[in-house]
Formats: sequence, C-alpha cells, structure tokens
Amino acid sequence: MKASIVTQVGLALLPTALCHNIHGILLINGTASPEWKYVLDVEGPFSVNTEDYPPGYQGRKLEPIIGPADPNITCGRAAFNAASHTETADVLAGSEVGFRVSADGDGNRDETHHPVFWHPGPAQIYLSRAPDDNLRDYRGDGDWFKIAYAGPVDDGHWSLWWPVSEFNFTIPKTTPPGKYLMRIENFMPTDHTDYQQFYVNCAFINVLGPGGGVPTGLARFPGTYQPEDPGLLVPLNQDLLSGRLQPEEMRLMQYRPPGPEVWTS
Repeated sequence: MKASIVTQVGLALLPTALCHNIHGILLINGTASPEWKYVLDVEGPFSVNTEDYPPGYQGRKLEPIIGPADPNITCGRAAFNAASHTETADVLAGSEVGFRVSADGDGNRDETHHPVFWHPGPAQIYLSRAPDDNLRDYRGDGDWFKIAYAGPVDDGHWSLWWPVSEFNFTIPKTTPPGKYLMRIENFMPTDHTDYQQFYVNCAFINVLGPGGGVPTGLARFPGTYQPEDPGLLVPLNQDLLSGRLQPEEMRLMQYRPPGPEVWTS
C-alpha cells in the first residue's frame, strides 16, 4: 500500500485492510487498567455505523496520523475531547508502567489474545508536566522529555511487532512529582516524506516520589520533528513500504530515532 489509499477511503469501506495500532490500556507494574480509563480516548476521521460490527469495534480510531506537522500528533486524533472524563493514575517514580495495544488491526477486540503491534517500527515515550497540575485543561503544548525508546532487536527485526502486544518501561526515579501527560508514539519510518504514519496516545498520570531530577532534551509536538529528520526519513533498505528485505540488508541496528536523547535520571 504505497499510496495513501487509506486516507482517501472511509473505514467503512476498508474494514479488513487497516492493520494499525491504538494503545488504550495503561499498565502499572504489569496490571492492566480498563481501556480508556487513564488513556485519552481518540476519534476517527470517518463516520462508521458500529452496529454493523462486533461489540467494541474501534476501526474508526485506527486511521494513522500522517506527518509530524499534524496537530493530532500531540496525543492522538481529537484526544482532548476526552479530557473531562479521563481519570488520573498514581504512578510511583521508579516503577514499571506501559501501554498495551487494545484493538487488533481490524479494529476488533479478542478477549483471549491480546492484540499486537501490527506495524513493525520504533516507539518512544515522552512526559509533559501539566501547568499547575491541571491535566483537564492542558493540551500538551508545553515541553516534553523522552523517557523510553523501543528500537530494533537485530538488523532485521523491530522489538515491537508480532507477537508483542505491549511496551513496558520505567518512570525515572528522580522525575519531579506532579501530574503529567504520558505519550506513546509508534511510527513507521519511510524513505519519502509524504506518508510517515504515527500512532499516538496519551495517558493521565500523577507521578509520586522524592523528585530531584532535572529533565533534559526537551521537545514540542508538533514542532520538534521535521519530515526530513533522520529516523523519520530513512534509507530504502529500512523502508517497510519497499517490501520485506533480508535481515542483513535492512541494517536496523544502524537506525537512530528522531528527537532528543532518553532522559533516565
């Protein structure tokens, strides 16, 4: 699917051709929270009659965000419409948290098997402190700092791909206490700039702990990423749309993600 077919055709017409991700479940020390309890629910660009699909169908939410300049890259498409009814999870600095994929590539749930990351590629986690700890009114237009990165495991395979369903990481121990947007971005690097796909969600968290750290490497979304940035614009051998290559040809261990370095303490 080289051309942006999915952006031009309604999801109702392509119920089985999506193969994208949403990450609506927050994990805290391995325990899953109810979907969209702490994660800002997102909306789709198309209208879909959900009565024609199984219970819990979310295919309309799977449409990717195209390009780093899209305002929805902050927390997902129309995510802040859900701010008033999203709860805030208490998280102890130094503990493990994560995001779990919450619908399969067709927009359905399977209670016996967790949906998985459909698009192999990198993922990164950012935090942004809400001014005056007011998460309900914060729109993520402040500074973000990176706390985790999931890249390749070898020259031919990404760590987040089938059969992986979640991305777990650690909140740095010295993160200043307060209320934060916690953002996951899973994206598909390509060798051209007109179809860079992003899958983004944000959770409301309240970080507890002694603090003392000073986060560095600050970013803005949108604003920090440009389509030509290394890590978004990649050589043809790392472009997933070019077709599957032999692992030794992909050389994924040479890949470097966009944005600042991970802040860990």
